[in-house]
Amino acid sequence: MEKEINIGAPVGLNNRKPLARMDASTDAGAGAWLRSAINIDLSSDGYLRRRKGFQLVQAGDFHSLWSDDKDAYAVVNGSLSHLSPEPTPIESNVRKPVTYARFPDGAVYWSDGNKAGRINGQDNKPITPPMPNPVPAAQVVDAGLPAGRYQVCFTRITDGLESAPTEAVMFDLPENKGLVFSGVDNNTLIYVTGANGEIFNEISGNYLSPIAEGAECPTFGLAPIPAGQALAHYRGSLLMAAGNYLYVSEPYLYGLHNPVRGFIPFPEPISVIAPCEDGFYVCADKTYWLPADPLNTTPIVVLPYGALAKSLVIDDENMTVYWQSKHGIVLAKPSGSVTLPQDQALQFDPADTGVSWLREQNGERHLITTRERGE
Repeated sequence: MEKEINIGAPVGLNNRKPLARMDASTDAGAGAWLRSAINIDLSSDGYLRRRKGFQLVQAGDFHSLWSDDKDAYAVVNGSLSHLSPEPTPIESNVRKPVTYARFPDGAVYWSDGNKAGRINGQDNKPITPPMPNPVPAAQVVDAGLPAGRYQVCFTRITDGLESAPTEAVMFDLPENKGLVFSGVDNNTLIYVTGANGEIFNEISGNYLSPIAEGAECPTFGLAPIPAGQALAHYRGSLLMAAGNYLYVSEPYLYGLHNPVRGFIPFPEPISVIAPCEDGFYVCADKTYWLPADPLNTTPIVVLPYGALAKSLVIDDENMTVYWQSKHGIVLAKPSGSVTLPQDQALQFDPADTGVSWLREQNGERHLITTRERGE
């Protein structure tokens, strides 16, 4: 049975004060700090409410639970699964913790550090289509091309998305030669340069004579982003943390980045990427704020320490992001503004990972957190 107890003005938990000094005075009147509070919620009007009980709904080995107002996912018995409400496996052999984010294209992007994908409902596919494999072959034949050096590459279209190109192959052709391609299907695109040219334009069919320029290869010079331990969406780009590196995709080409400049190294592995409207936070050895364009800015240190892995939660309604640190919850706003609401009242045991959950219940909004020390 749910029961409420009034303790005066709400204050919260405090394990720093001596037991004899747990009383408190607030604008709302007298109150008291609590040394501990097990299975209760503190309401905004000064009441302690016992939390409702729970019952087992689905047995199994669960981890990496995520949900929004459309879908819910978790790793169940080693398989990434869609919860509807029974688990439907969509990707096997997922053993490490998974990070997720809903992107503007409607898909949920995920990664466990070894593999990554994008999910629509129960349909899981790679973030970017694989390149043609095997690579189509080209054979030199008699034709009508002028003498010169020609280059050829191939991409593959899957579900309207284009892969990174295969490695360009060069052909030094004498006068009146051409190229015939084999191993090309309807989903393979062929891009070629003109004689001694550098721009790759699309052609259809074999390359036997000079042709009008087709569309330029939109993914030329790009490479797939590796799977990582944290990901986020920011201003049309996928941000992926793989080890110490933050990879930034090309705008709206999720999963493809410029291997020359599309990454940022940090001193230690990245645990959290927290996007805001005018920049984003990166938690590694320290907590950094990267305003505006991440590849054309200087990271600003806002905290001298990082974050607990997997502890991020985003409150879009209030433009706030939360994660957990060694000093408790970090409340972060746009423009690099961070506060530590628990630091003055609570001290914490060491932890490596955490889980954060925004819950709305009984007209109250609560941030629920847990912390865990690795083995």
